Amino acid sequence: MRAMTSTAGSTDKDERPLQTLLDKALEQADGDRLKVGDLLDAYGTRSFGPVIALLALIVISPLGAVPFLPMLFAALILLIAVQILFGRKHPWVPDRIRKIAFDRKKAEAFREKSGDWLKRIDKLIGPRLEWAATGPADYAAALAVCFLCLILGAPPIELIPYAAALPASAILMFGLGLTARDGLLMILGYLITAGATVAGYMWIFGGKEQGEQSAALLGAGIAFA
Repeated sequence: MRAMTSTAGSTDKDERPLQTLLDKALEQADGDRLKVGDLLDAYGTRSFGPVIALLALIVISPLGAVPFLPMLFAALILLIAVQILFGRKHPWVPDRIRKIAFDRKKAEAFREKSGDWLKRIDKLIGPRLEWAATGPADYAAALAVCFLCLILGAPPIELIPYAAALPASAILMFGLGLTARDGLLMILGYLITAGATVAGYMWIFGGKEQGEQSAALLGAGIAFA
């Protein structure tokens, strides 16, 4: 397998990667609709990490409440993660997916309301523990993202409160970790992945009530953190 050299984007040196991800995506929008293609064009010609992080962030945001959007983005993120495993230098998606759009005003409202906590998170992001965010770690993260996409794309996920936020939060950590070469975020991504797996197991084998309780507890922990 080829060494990964393009998963990190120009935001490696950006002091506010999360805010920049949203700002660049909104700048790409044409009219009142924000297309998937606009999101990809913000960074898509250069890197995988920012694209993965941005798509996951949208799932976590109120926009993620749009019916079937988590499943759609799970398929899109899976497609991108698989390309990392195959050593592609730049992400690619079909034109049909690029044309899918949603309300730009909702994205702008989320950006405005989330500015403070995005700024706080951005201050915590930076290159560290690079052994966990370079070389083979890129492929390990891509495999984890593929697994998380299978959870995120499961039909019952939209019926469980906070459930979509769990795998999406882990994917966000991996995307930011790849972008900023932040090994600590990568490790946090694995921890959240374990939590999402436990919640899924409880939902399948422990019944819907236990699954909802597990997902809600883990989701509240993520929000508190």
